[in-house]
Amino acid sequence: MAPLPSQRLWTADYFRAFIVHLGVSMVFITLMSFMALYAAERFSVNDTAAGFAASAFVAGGALARVLIGKYLDFLGRKRTLVFVLLVFVACALLYPVTDHYVVLLLVRIIHGAAFGVASTTITSIAITLVPAVRLGEGLGYMALAATLSNAIGPLAALQLHERASNLWVFGFTLVCTLFALIAALFMTVRERTPTEDEYRRRWRIRGSDLVDPRVLPIAVVGLLTTLGYSVIMTFLPAYLVGLDMVNIASLFFLIWALAMLIVRLFAGRLHDRYGDNAVIPGALISLTAGLVILALASADWHFIIAAILGGFGHGAALPGIQTAGIKRTTSHRVPIATSTHYLALDSGLAIGPVMLGFIIHMAGYSVLYFAGAGIVALGLLVYWLGHGRRAAHAATS
Repeated sequence: MAPLPSQRLWTADYFRAFIVHLGVSMVFITLMSFMALYAAERFSVNDTAAGFAASAFVAGGALARVLIGKYLDFLGRKRTLVFVLLVFVACALLYPVTDHYVVLLLVRIIHGAAFGVASTTITSIAITLVPAVRLGEGLGYMALAATLSNAIGPLAALQLHERASNLWVFGFTLVCTLFALIAALFMTVRERTPTEDEYRRRWRIRGSDLVDPRVLPIAVVGLLTTLGYSVIMTFLPAYLVGLDMVNIASLFFLIWALAMLIVRLFAGRLHDRYGDNAVIPGALISLTAGLVILALASADWHFIIAAILGGFGHGAALPGIQTAGIKRTTSHRVPIATSTHYLALDSGLAIGPVMLGFIIHMAGYSVLYFAGAGIVALGLLVYWLGHGRRAAHAATS
């Protein structure tokens, strides 16, 4: 196969977009891993209320994503990004002085809404900065921001909480936000002017204005993938504590993050060169295998193998699914397509623990992880029927 055209990816603006994405992701992951603990300590609430203090952020983000896809180009991409990062700054300053649980929830919802807008906006901007033939690679490198955040954020939160104070945790998120804001201010953003027809219809809300129907078949795969992944993120620490394997829990997530980091360095290039089916099916199979091994695990090395396979699968699947979804839509609907993708991922993370958590009490953790594997395997079937076989036909025709 002929080599891809040499088109520069790491421009100054692409690097700034990466910094913005990293800062925003770092704030999200750090506070998600810290907020339940903080709410329980500060407001003496029960476990359910403490958990809601964390998940309220996701709820706010999902609500904002529903609308931002349609209105992003009316508001202006850079203007929107700078505004929501200023909201990030305000929220970081409000957390330490909030003295009522209900007010904390309100701040979390507002902060989550700002995150939903920021992540959709910066991804839409990044897509305009990536050469078309390097879209998979460009989105894969952007996804490294989330990988680094998953590795650093929880560690920073717990270490700062234990060794300093809660104020230092919020200070850390403020610093991350300020770096993102400075990078955003210096970005040159290619804005898109809505057409006259779009202006006439700007106040008319239809389903296709909120969710891109052409992206839905691949977005459903993202939803099922994160449903399966959610049982690892939410329940694995408690599972390993129950097995008296606390040290393995820390090692598991470190290896998972490293596997994601490694695979995202080359999966995007593979995707651009050989197409959707070269990455996504294998990634979903790898994640399914990792969940099956978790269900059967009885020794330390079983969990290590599960972390490697799961990290490879999860790390390659999500950018691949996003790339495939973007290619299914048109350039002027990229913000709506991006919003659809992230809304599916958020929904999976929010619904998964609620939908599947009851299995633990009924049948145990092994059955829970078999269920997670089954859901991801279903995602593979949905992928092939809704997109993969068409991609395979296009590649051979």
